[in-house]
Amino acid sequence: MSAASSYGLDRMPDIEPSVAALVLSPGEALRPDAHCPRPQCRLTDDHIVRGYNTAARMGRIGNSMSHLILALSQTLQASDVDPSVRDLSDASLQAFGFMTRELGRLMSSLTLARRQIWLAQSPLLEAYRRALRTLPVVPGELFGPAAQQALERSLQVTQAREQFSSLRRGQPGRLRPPAAAAVPLAVPRPFSRPLSRLDAGLAASTIKVYVAAISAQHNRVDGVTVGSHTLVTRFLKGAQRLRPPLRNPVPRWDLPLVLGALSRPPFEPLQDLGLDVLSMKTAFLLAIASARRVSELHALSVHGECLIWHPGDTGVTLRPNPSFLSKTFSTAFVNQPLTLAAFSPSSQERGPGQDGAPLCPVRALRRYLQLTAGIRRSDSLFVCHTGPRRGHALSKQRLSRWIVGAIELSYSSGGVPVPPHVRSHSTRGVAASWVALRGVPLSDICAAASWSSPCTFARFYSFNVVPHHPVASAVLPTPLQCP
Repeated sequence: MSAASSYGLDRMPDIEPSVAALVLSPGEALRPDAHCPRPQCRLTDDHIVRGYNTAARMGRIGNSMSHLILALSQTLQASDVDPSVRDLSDASLQAFGFMTRELGRLMSSLTLARRQIWLAQSPLLEAYRRALRTLPVVPGELFGPAAQQALERSLQVTQAREQFSSLRRGQPGRLRPPAAAAVPLAVPRPFSRPLSRLDAGLAASTIKVYVAAISAQHNRVDGVTVGSHTLVTRFLKGAQRLRPPLRNPVPRWDLPLVLGALSRPPFEPLQDLGLDVLSMKTAFLLAIASARRVSELHALSVHGECLIWHPGDTGVTLRPNPSFLSKTFSTAFVNQPLTLAAFSPSSQERGPGQDGAPLCPVRALRRYLQLTAGIRRSDSLFVCHTGPRRGHALSKQRLSRWIVGAIELSYSSGGVPVPPHVRSHSTRGVAASWVALRGVPLSDICAAASWSSPCTFARFYSFNVVPHHPVASAVLPTPLQCP
């Protein structure tokens, strides 16, 4: 029979990992041929398995014999033979039918016996065992998919009874689940890691990263990936409700304060700056003027085909390395150029000794390229200026540190306490929020920041920048420059 397994005539089905984990360790429960841990139970379980397999073979043989007798009966009906011979073949066919029915009952009894052996070793309460014993026998499965649902229903009933009993005893306080309410289920190994991370206090979004990594490397469980398993999806929903994401609606640092500091010493005059301060200022101005990710700024190149100065020093166009793949892999954002226009400051904005607008990213970029030309050993825009890797490409972590360093130095130079937990990625949200307040269309903001939908900006990057600056006067020298 080609489909013998679907009729339960292949062999004794393996015990499901969700039930085997009640008795075995998570690693052993995932094995397809899980064995009972106790020697005597294992010996009995092996005998039952061998008996079931023998009955399954007999069932397949009986099925084949029934087909042969049926074919013989049809042949006899087409020929002129004695009627008693046809009656004999029909009786033989009925006898094989009765034998097949009894074999089915035998295999069902062996399945129930194996269930009892495994449940007797589990730490479940009798109510849980009774619920699993009464499950209908499904061909090709030992307990079937209804086992987990039966356990959950039994758990809910127990919790309701315990809570109702506490109310009747005059304890109207907060209903807490009883100690026995925790299902004594030992979860399989791939599920235990996310559970331990939740107990360790990690956020739900961080646990999702663990689940994605486990799902990519681990074998399938119950025919599906770990991330798609019912237990995991329910667990992630519960973790999301227990620890909802908290996002501060106000940015941790003040953009007008930082921009004001960038127009004064120690960030000006630009011609007197060393590479350390100039690098921080250039990285911050590019980040705040483009709302790009650090990885996208890190991929910018100074190659002749990637760095193009506009005529008359009116701006510059930067392109990333052609091999760079953005986080949002979309044809609309692949190798998206960064175009910056030079600022034209008024006489009041230009301080003594300044050769241009102090907040112009094009001016800072030109000066940075001049100072790094003698040490440059890489086509990457940002290079190390100290240490053994002097002149080589900068790492993304160090570039992030430059952006954060510019913010911290702006605060400390003005005698203002440095805000804690400043992140370089916050420049995307701060820049987009300010230009949105200035009236820039959301479509232009999304195009510049590589967001496919305004919902991304509204959910994750939008800040309330009004409280400290109600009128939001012309603090930014120019709106966010879009490609």
